[in-house]
Amino acid sequence: DLTAMDEVSNRVQVFARARPLSSSESTREPFVEADDIGHAVVVRYDGDASPCSAVETSSSDGGRAFNFDGVFTAESTQQAVFTQVGLPVLQGCMQGFNGTILAYGQTGSGKTHSLMHQSADTQQSGLLPRLVASLFMQIAQDADSIYEIEAAAVQVYNEQVDDLLHPDRENGMGFNLAVQNGGLVPGLTWVRCGRPESLLDAFSRARSNLVYAETRMNKASSRSHAVFQVKITRRSHSDRTGEEDPKRQCECTSARLNVIDLAGSERVKKSGAEGAQLKEALAINKSLLVFGNVVSALAAKRTHVPFRESKLTRILDGSIGGNSRTSLLVCVSPAAENAAETLSALEFASRAMRVEVDARRMSFLDSSDVMEDSRAQLADMMDASLREELEAAKRRARELEEELAAARRGERELLRNAQAMEARA
Repeated sequence: DLTAMDEVSNRVQVFARARPLSSSESTREPFVEADDIGHAVVVRYDGDASPCSAVETSSSDGGRAFNFDGVFTAESTQQAVFTQVGLPVLQGCMQGFNGTILAYGQTGSGKTHSLMHQSADTQQSGLLPRLVASLFMQIAQDADSIYEIEAAAVQVYNEQVDDLLHPDRENGMGFNLAVQNGGLVPGLTWVRCGRPESLLDAFSRARSNLVYAETRMNKASSRSHAVFQVKITRRSHSDRTGEEDPKRQCECTSARLNVIDLAGSERVKKSGAEGAQLKEALAINKSLLVFGNVVSALAAKRTHVPFRESKLTRILDGSIGGNSRTSLLVCVSPAAENAAETLSALEFASRAMRVEVDARRMSFLDSSDVMEDSRAQLADMMDASLREELEAAKRRARELEEELAAARRGERELLRNAQAMEARA
């Protein structure tokens, strides 16, 4: 809940999730044991497995334990992940605090499934679809406020920032954008969304523009880092100036929610990447290395933090160690052949727990006419199909008026003709 988030709001919250063993991995014992009650992930040393030979052991049973703010086992539900990782961040955003949710881990560890998965079976829906549903549910329950919801999305591909929602992408627009301090992207396309369906549709269109490729380790491997953003602006109806003043000052909050699906690190020998995929893999690994250096520098409270060494970390400037409540979900594979990558991810997650943040509530007073603003907001939030029906009804009414006017003109003409015939008679 939000109180739990407040207790550790001065640092990054870190969670770990272990995916189930695949059919090809199930013949061996899992290398990782996840304890959701004790909030620990235990890495077991297996002397017979060569990938484990580099694992440091620190307990009598040959294991090494990592403790986090929360741990999810292979049996944990998508709802449990959302409740612990996503919901507190969203609730903070509704109050005016920026929020960031990141998924980190090697390729094939379950990051995209945890964050982005959409399914007819709602129980399998990932964190982002659940955030969208919860956002509009909370808006519907807040009758005292007016909300404006906007969406944007970018990918970091081969050290290039691309706008995933630019309306003219097919003609080469929205590519290789600049990134300013604080992770701001000038000229980024923002889409206003008045309903959960329109927000989900915007993110679906963005996902369709992401770069994927098949590797030995993952049939649909992300070749870019994906950043989905929601801007939440809330205007309150509270009267600050008294009854005589027709203008009312209303309290406003503005927050940005970032959901970031980091491309998975991969060992080129394992993935079999060649040609363009090799270039993509090298760019991914380099950006994740810089990200790791940034987290290490922030955890150690160094004066210099290398945000500028990668487009990814430029985008994350402000989301990590800045003005944002941040949750990190580290996804790991329990398979012994991925031991080195799993251990590296867990060590990274441990360092991230020492990164401090400085989230500040973004609020201000707006002296605009509340009723006029309400009408404008409601007009913007109207469903497109309803607007079309209204316009069609107006057009039909105009046509009927024209038909009626023509009929009346015809009646008058007949009356004049009759009177003329009568006069002649």
